[in-house]
This record gives sequence, structure tokens and C-alpha cells, in this order.
Amino acid sequence: MANFDQNGPKTLDGLVHCAQNATSAAGILACGLGYFQRFEIDLVSYHGDSPGAPAILYRFDGKGAVGAQWHSQFLDVEKLRESPVEALARQQVMPIYWSDVARTARLTAAENHYMKGLMRRYPNDGISLRVHGPGGDSAVVGLGFAAKQTRLPPGALYKLLSAAQIAHLRYCALAESQSLRDFGLSPREVEVLEWIATGKSNGVIAEILGISPHTVDTIVRRIFSKLEVNDRTTAAIRGLGAGLLRRPKEGAP
Repeated sequence: MANFDQNGPKTLDGLVHCAQNATSAAGILACGLGYFQRFEIDLVSYHGDSPGAPAILYRFDGKGAVGAQWHSQFLDVEKLRESPVEALARQQVMPIYWSDVARTARLTAAENHYMKGLMRRYPNDGISLRVHGPGGDSAVVGLGFAAKQTRLPPGALYKLLSAAQIAHLRYCALAESQSLRDFGLSPREVEVLEWIATGKSNGVIAEILGISPHTVDTIVRRIFSKLEVNDRTTAAIRGLGAGLLRRPKEGAP
């Protein structure tokens, strides 16, 4: 989870300054979450296009007090493959509204089921947009509204698109500049971290790698110690920032 800074960036210039001075993926994340909250957005999701890239959702707890937090969770990558929002966002220049997809798009039965579930969970609507990086390193960002509202003016949509793009490009630059050897992870530890980032449990990872659950538990503890983290989501964020999770995984179940 990430702390929300009440004094976070209020303008795009402020976001640029914040992201430019961030030295970790978690720092860039805090900049982006702080800026998006100014638009009454209390949900932000990130899904990298590269196979094996984590799909993570952050939701503001809504208390509005100093020290309030954004809580994180992994998204189900398999279910995201049924999402028409993700597919359409990758084809559009400007953000698309979830309700527009649910109401006007020609959907398959699986896509229609997905959209009904999405709108039931997030009835205040939201938008999704695509951000681009070097070498085709793109991602889809989802932004959910804290309350029902009229459509955002075009200028606000451009600001949100620009903000997401700024944060993504800074992350790409940071990942390129950091050495994979900084944390001293072994090849096996990196492999386990990649599976953690896809949302696999220790038991499932053990089955995939053909090793015992006890061995996986031991490896995960070593990963946490080396990355100086206490939970799986933060480990994935730190791995992203170090470029550890940018390699496609072949044959991922």
C-alpha cells in the first residue's frame, strides 16, 4: 500500500517535478496517485502489455485524513483478457469511459459478463487509457471516479492522459538506469519474483517450478529480505522499478 501525500502534485508541472525526482517505482507511484486524486479519482489500475508484467489496482480508502492510504491488490490477468475495455483502450488515442463500452460496444457473451461485473463493482464509472514507452513497452491505465459526475471536459482528459504518460515514461527511464545486480537476487529468486508479480501463490509457484512449497517459502523470505519489503505487492513494485519484471515469460499458465 502507498501513503497518500496531501501535499502531492496539483499540476502537471508539479507531477513532472515529482516524477523526475523519484528514485523508485514506488516514488513514481506516489506522485501519480497524489495527482489523480485531485480529479476525485479513488481507483488507479496498471496493466503492462508485456507477458509477465503485473496487473495491480490501487484504491484510496476514502477517509480523507492525513496519512490516509491507497490499498493495493493484484488483478486476475486471465480475467483481464476478457476485458473489452483493455482491448479498446489499446486502439484509442484518448481515454474511453467504461460505461460507453458497456452501453455501445459490440460485445461477446464473455465480454458482456465482464462489463456487467465491472460496472457493478465500480458504479461511479471510470476511464481507461493507453500509455506508451520505448521498445513498445506500453500499458493500460484505469482511473475510477470516487463519485458520480458529468463527463470530464476534453482538457481534463488530456491532463489525465498526459499525467499517466509522464509517470510511465519516468518509470521506463528509471528501470533502464538501475542494475539488476543492485539487490543481489539469484536467477531462481528473480524467477520466483516474476511469478509473484503475476499473482501466483507460493503453492502454485512450487507446482510450476517443480520444487517443494517449503523451498518456495524460503526463497520468498530471501526475496523480501534482499528487497527490504514485507509483502508481495511491494516486492513486485520494487522489482518493477529495478527492471526485474520486464522480461516476457514464455508458457505462463
